[in-house]
Amino acid sequence: MRAAFIDIDGTRTRYLYEGDAGETLLLIHGFGLSADIWAHVLDPLAAHFSVFAPDILGHGFTDFKEPGADAAPLVMTRHLEGFMDAVGIERCAVLGSSLGGLLAPLLYAARPESITALIIDGLHTPVSDTGKLPPETIRATMANGTTAMTDVTWQSCIDRMGRICHDPARSPADIALMQVTVYAQPDRLPAYLAYGQSMIDHVDDEAVRMRPETIAVPTLFLSGRQDIRAPVEVIEKNYRRVPGASLSVFEDCGHLPEVEHPEKFVETVTAFLRG
Repeated sequence: MRAAFIDIDGTRTRYLYEGDAGETLLLIHGFGLSADIWAHVLDPLAAHFSVFAPDILGHGFTDFKEPGADAAPLVMTRHLEGFMDAVGIERCAVLGSSLGGLLAPLLYAARPESITALIIDGLHTPVSDTGKLPPETIRATMANGTTAMTDVTWQSCIDRMGRICHDPARSPADIALMQVTVYAQPDRLPAYLAYGQSMIDHVDDEAVRMRPETIAVPTLFLSGRQDIRAPVEVIEKNYRRVPGASLSVFEDCGHLPEVEHPEKFVETVTAFLRG
């Protein structure tokens, strides 16, 4: 796994990458995290794909950009489009975790000709009855994240991820150590709060509402049986709203299957994309 920085319309952007085999795979992390969340799966995936994992706007080591009047997910999606152009990705599969599972379909909607497949990891919103990211989910996520960001220690970062894992002992200490440096940057907490409030303010914005029936590429949903953020019951009931979609449920797993069950995660993603 390698790291690099690139300028996207004046926004300094960090990304992790590895591999030069076959299909390109774009990984999009969740709210308040960073590309480092993929640390345990990126190299194994890179044995089969060319893998890119950027820090989304205001996360990790990517610059913060005020959302302004636009919904934060739309601003983040435009940044991801710019990232694709900057690193030369013409076509790719997209795997989004949590908030990334919202950004992935938005990226598909913006560039349907460029996206070959979608993998939605730990998010029910794309197939929920409303197609909206519930404000209560955003608030719960922010309550958890701010506990680490306002008292930044290695242990607080371990605990923050542990609260969304089924087994808190699986919270990755190595990734948490990176988060200590990420959260020490003075603009990370303001960015987190600004983006969270923007998502709440724009919850009824039609431009960010999910429309599963419009997705016309192979789609896989990944869900932890004990995910406290994305109810597996909703996903099991509704995933077929995306035509031809598949579902893989990880047992003894919370919100981060890429962290809690990395080997199975890589096997499942690889089998799906290789068809």
